Amino acid sequence: MATDPSVHIRNVIARTSVVDGDALLTPQLMARIVTAVTQAISAAQADEKSRQRDTRIRGGDSDCCCPGGESST
Repeated sequence: MATDPSVHIRNVIARTSVVDGDALLTPQLMARIVTAVTQAISAAQADEKSRQRDTRIRGGDSDCCCPGGESST
């Protein structure tokens, strides 16, 4: 005895689509993502180095602002 695999529903309108999630990530898109992330990391590292350079307290006679190289302390 064969069974009927169809389903009958009255007054329903629907649109369906099947999408393979892996198919959306093409090699070209992956390359663009990697490039964007790499650039963002490089920019963040450059900003951190700049911040560290700007906030560093330097010691030694060459950076002393006092005449004759003597310390103000």
